[in-house]
Amino acid sequence: MSIPLEEKNDLLLAINGTEETLQIILARRENEDEPYSLLETKSLVVPGRSVNFMIPSIHDSLKLFGYKATDISRIAIAAGPGSFTGLRLTFAGVAGISAGNGCPVGALEYLPIIAKGAALVSKLPVWAVTHSRRMQVYLQGFEAISENIKLTAITPPLPLTVQKAAEVILSYKQEKAVLAGTGLTKNKVFFDAFLAENSQYSAMPERFNFPDVRDILEAAEQADYSEEMPVPMYLRGSDAEENLEAIASKFGIPLEKARERLKNVTPR
Repeated sequence: MSIPLEEKNDLLLAINGTEETLQIILARRENEDEPYSLLETKSLVVPGRSVNFMIPSIHDSLKLFGYKATDISRIAIAAGPGSFTGLRLTFAGVAGISAGNGCPVGALEYLPIIAKGAALVSKLPVWAVTHSRRMQVYLQGFEAISENIKLTAITPPLPLTVQKAAEVILSYKQEKAVLAGTGLTKNKVFFDAFLAENSQYSAMPERFNFPDVRDILEAAEQADYSEEMPVPMYLRGSDAEENLEAIASKFGIPLEKARERLKNVTPR
């Protein structure tokens, strides 16, 4: 049985598919100057399979609260950097919903959301370090959070090997700073050794490796929305692009022909 709600002024759907855990958030507010109130959040560990779970999960959440897809006022989507497959699948799903009901879409940068919770708790500069692939990470540095709760980046988001990431962090010669993100756990041996050798840096508890729902909602409140779909933040090529020569050879496809087929794969 669905639960009817008297007012359906501003219904937000927020989706994060940048990593292995797919986050789906439904929230509402009556006025634009109010913060969103959480209705439901789901976290599904479905690496590479979000397309099978995203739309059914959204449908179930909407139905539970007496909504339909046409009631969604706006959609906030984590634009990366992150999993090539996860971004492609979530962006495709959001594009379908937006095309169906005409709601605007806003892009959320992922690394600042990861850094926000760590910055608030530690009161120190933060390095967001998320998993890219084996021995590679996405890295972005941030100053200690200001009195007005503003997070200021000191680097752009960077796709790096773990060794290069360590060099970048050390180049800032900070007295103290913290690290947070899945890159730490996916490359545990490397970063444990890095932290042991550089005592001015410490890792936040693992609960800070994933974005808090409240930080996602806050980012969604501040996002710019448009009727045009945003572009995913792909900082590195897909596995297919980086291994194209071997894949093309396996299937007997000329390399140039394979490159032509991949040219327009990325949605714009």
